[in-house]
Amino acid sequence: MRTRKALVVRGGWEGHDPVGCTEEVLPALERAGFETEVAEDLAVYEDAGLLAATDLVVHSWSAGGLTAAQEATLVDAVEAGTGFAGWHGGVVATNVANPRYLRMVGGRFLWHPDGFQEFTVRIAAAPDRDGGITEGLTDYAVETEHYWVLTDALNTVLATSVLTPGAADPWDAPVEFPVVWTRRWGAGRVFVCTLGHRVEDLRVPQTAAIVARGLVWAARA
Repeated sequence: MRTRKALVVRGGWEGHDPVGCTEEVLPALERAGFETEVAEDLAVYEDAGLLAATDLVVHSWSAGGLTAAQEATLVDAVEAGTGFAGWHGGVVATNVANPRYLRMVGGRFLWHPDGFQEFTVRIAAAPDRDGGITEGLTDYAVETEHYWVLTDALNTVLATSVLTPGAADPWDAPVEFPVVWTRRWGAGRVFVCTLGHRVEDLRVPQTAAIVARGLVWAARA
């Protein structure tokens, strides 16, 4: 049986603890049988041969920016079948000037209320597909940053949350946002979870299960 390879690319803004959060998730990849490599420089995305031989890229680099060559090589690899996955700002609050990257990921962070919020992660009762990622899970409570994200209808949404306006907010009704989604991009699969601001968030049992399953799902079969 072929050993699948995962490339974990981490760095950027330290407020999202890219090292701590990826170290929390690495054991799940190893238990799933992946051979893992860690890169702490976005220049790794210039290596087309490496990306072609990689079954899963885990991107944890908040507030980053890809060069045109890095963006092209990464997106080309995903379109050819390399899986791509990440969580929170490491995947949706980054590379905002890279349109091919943003289209591949299927969403971007826009805003969150100040501080940590208590809210419910609502598991989609009957997702169109990819429901194995959330199989057996029910709605659960978290306390963390509550992301307002921009997404599109190409995503398969597996979990959502509802942001309710406060007295000083300019909108006047609750808004439901995706928290977990999957996406096909060419021959590749993409998995995104907007939770994961800190290591503690990734230790919530339901979130840990979703992320571990999502990474495996996204990888090239």
